[in-house]
Amino acid sequence: MDEFLFEAHRGLGYLVAVLVLLAAAMAFRRAKDSREFSKGPYAGAMVAIDIQVLLGLVLYGVGGYWEAAPMIAYVHPLLGLVALGVGHAMVGRAGKVQQVVEAHRTAGRGLVIALVLVVAGIVVGTIG
Repeated sequence: MDEFLFEAHRGLGYLVAVLVLLAAAMAFRRAKDSREFSKGPYAGAMVAIDIQVLLGLVLYGVGGYWEAAPMIAYVHPLLGLVALGVGHAMVGRAGKVQQVVEAHRTAGRGLVIALVLVVAGIVVGTIG
């Protein structure tokens, strides 16, 4: 069971990174085109991060990873949780922005920050 969760978490990490990258690119493209703002495409990327972090927390508890090396025990989960928080905060803030261009840019910036944190988490998880 632990091995399945571990492989699912690792494989999903790369998929999440690609989804967040595509959502960020979409946000900046929609800002350029001044398209009407909708949280839908960005919410999909955030749900992917939600699932990844939840899977990671289950794996953390089931696998006893708090006893692993500090990079895995503390840094890797912290990066995931911060990516989740920043992404949700910025996409949520974007929904409250009045100008559509700035709303898409706000969502895009949040997704880029979340992407950097997700990739950092992948790197830490790989070398940790």
